[in-house]
Amino acid sequence: MKTKLLAVFQKKPTDGVDNLYPTSIDCWKQPSLHLLCGQRTAGKSYLASQILAQCAVDKTFDIYYFITPSFCSNQAYFGSYCLPENIYEPTKCSISDVIKRVEKDRDEWEQFLKQKKQYEKFKKTMQNEVPLSDEAVLFFHEMGWLDHKQPTWKYEFEVPPKSCLILDDCLSSPAILQSSGLTRIATLNRHIAPLETPHSNRSACGLAVIILSQTYKMQGGLGRCLRENLSVLTLFKNRQQKQIDAIKDELANVIDIELFDRAYEHATNEKYGNLTIDFTPKCNTKVFRKNLREIILFDELTCDCHK
Repeated sequence: MKTKLLAVFQKKPTDGVDNLYPTSIDCWKQPSLHLLCGQRTAGKSYLASQILAQCAVDKTFDIYYFITPSFCSNQAYFGSYCLPENIYEPTKCSISDVIKRVEKDRDEWEQFLKQKKQYEKFKKTMQNEVPLSDEAVLFFHEMGWLDHKQPTWKYEFEVPPKSCLILDDCLSSPAILQSSGLTRIATLNRHIAPLETPHSNRSACGLAVIILSQTYKMQGGLGRCLRENLSVLTLFKNRQQKQIDAIKDELANVIDIELFDRAYEHATNEKYGNLTIDFTPKCNTKVFRKNLREIILFDELTCDCHK
């Protein structure tokens, strides 16, 4: 077989923003769409709390939202990450309400940037001793600038807000069955709350999503659109062969199923054991991991990050 190179389609597109939050080298990319799937008492809540604990260490997120009817029973796992006003019952509007909160944070961020620009002009005006109108003096006073109160961003780092939504015990609830926001986060979670001006290599605030579910596929459960857009999938031991077959059928286009079988057997062969699959890994060797911390290495998956 021979090939011939044509003198067309030579122009490369301009590099764009990636909309990613900063994460440590061994953590997966954020904002992710992450499904934790395991039967009752498998250890989903415990594992989710481990993920949030590492995110807290890395300062991956500024704010956490929970949609769950059972937050009180998981207080020990999640209580330190979420304020009461950020906890929602699973209604048909709850996901949309969270998205509105993210968009409100975006609006506050853009207002903060405008105030910073105004404050810089104010400092130059004061340094140059430019005469001020009564309206200007009143405005500067109301902003607190005459008292040396600078504009400050409400979160620790001066970057667009970084948000995480956790859905727990929501199967067959209106949040899954009737929500107008579920498809939006399934297809556009990295693009939620677009920014007026790109900042920190991001064109949107984005929204990381973690879903805890007792089953991968069921009537009244998570739709195929969401499942096929997952960026991270964590599986606990499942003894229902139909569920495993459904998982393998949907994963066949994105990962090597033979490697999946080997990784799944190795990772779930002990109590609470789990397999995490990263569909957009930072390195080709980091597709499979056991219990979050152990990378499962295969000769077939060679390093492509040179680290």
